[in-house]
Amino acid sequence: MTVGTRSSKYLFGVVCCCLATLGWSLSGVFVRTAPELGGWEVNGYRAPACSLFLLIYLAIRYRGDMWRHLWPKHQPYALLIAGLFFAAGSTLYVTALTKGTVASVSVLGATSPIFAALLAWLLMRERTSAIALGATVMALVGVGVVVQAEMSALATAGLAAAISLGYAFCFAGQTVTLRQYRDLEMIPGILYGGLMTFLFIYLFVGLPLLPAREIGLLAAMGLLQLAIPLILFAAGAKHLPVVPAILISLADVVLNPFWAWLAYGEQPPQGTVAGGALILSLIHISEPTRPY
Repeated sequence: MTVGTRSSKYLFGVVCCCLATLGWSLSGVFVRTAPELGGWEVNGYRAPACSLFLLIYLAIRYRGDMWRHLWPKHQPYALLIAGLFFAAGSTLYVTALTKGTVASVSVLGATSPIFAALLAWLLMRERTSAIALGATVMALVGVGVVVQAEMSALATAGLAAAISLGYAFCFAGQTVTLRQYRDLEMIPGILYGGLMTFLFIYLFVGLPLLPAREIGLLAAMGLLQLAIPLILFAAGAKHLPVVPAILISLADVVLNPFWAWLAYGEQPPQGTVAGGALILSLIHISEPTRPY
């Protein structure tokens, strides 16, 4: 593979991950649009809607060959691993949004590069470049600034903080899995994760029938905030090392609270803005010494 080809694939990965992050950042707006809904209800409807849209995507892309990708002959367990990480992570994330501020949840989710670097080294022996590692450390300084600004909110939302850290670990695990099994079509794994989420909530928590407006809202959330970004991120993560891919996703720290402020006036403290600006300024320097 030539340097030009590697560079093109790296750029493609960056663009896909940026667009995916933009879609993910709409989560706070969607959740705030229906404040009467709890995390279980949001995930119980959003997850199967996402799975349905992903199934339609696979059917259009692969047509009659779709079934071979839904359960490949080699390493089918990789799909289940990705699905479990997705099911746990998406449930934890939305649950945290219902218990804490959008800014605080996004900030604590930004600790995922720490988990990602550790998992990538343990599972793939993928070394993080000095530049990417330095950008990660500095980005976490930005996270610390935001945490300090959000301390009053976190003090009354300790559960949300713990849940957010769990989400950060799951997102890191999902990203490492996408990278580790990049030769497979991993979208079916996310599809299975959505179904796992729905079945767990339906069987063990219960899922009430919602009005048509709420169902439509959560279906739109499943498409715009979950399915399309996941397709983009799965495509992009195959061409990026794990840490830079997650560093790009740190833009959510700024974008998610910004949309919530723009739509519903949920005002983040000045420290949140300052720390978020620091994180965003570091994303562009996280490119490794050579494209993958």
